[in-house]
Amino acid sequence: MAAPILVIAAQDDWPTDRVVTELTGRGAEVFRLDTAGFPQQLAMAGRIDQDHGWAGTLATAWRSVDLSRVGAVYYRAPGAFCLPEGMSGPEQLFAAAQARAGLGGVLSALECRWMNHPTAAARAEYKPVQLAAARACGLAIPPTLITNRPDACVSSPPRYPGRSSASQSRLRS
Repeated sequence: MAAPILVIAAQDDWPTDRVVTELTGRGAEVFRLDTAGFPQQLAMAGRIDQDHGWAGTLATAWRSVDLSRVGAVYYRAPGAFCLPEGMSGPEQLFAAAQARAGLGGVLSALECRWMNHPTAAARAEYKPVQLAAARACGLAIPPTLITNRPDACVSSPPRYPGRSSASQSRLRS
């Protein structure tokens, strides 16, 4: 039997629905989950030791998957953890951090093929990383200055007059 494919995405993500339809149409075993179901509708028991990689189960009320059998993971913008009501703000922050470290850590450590590994996707969000990767691949990149000092813009005029642009960094809270 072929190794199952773990699909991690928001429940209402229609592009992922199409991927799952295609995979199942080709006979693949697919286990889809949304991290929004953790820890209330999705359970995990993972273990690792000196002799074996991550093993255990991910389970919903309807089905489960053996972590040691997962052959590939498709990852696309899953939902935020849905924590039990009645938690204080600090309790929610702590519980979300623990859920991210526990579930996210075990899933990220699975030794299989990944489509959009979360750490690679997070790294790729940084424009300087994108520019460096493009340059390393031999692609042409524009002269770029990244600064928080207005005087650096004045003292370092663009090499291509009239073709300058400015962008603002995205701030996350």
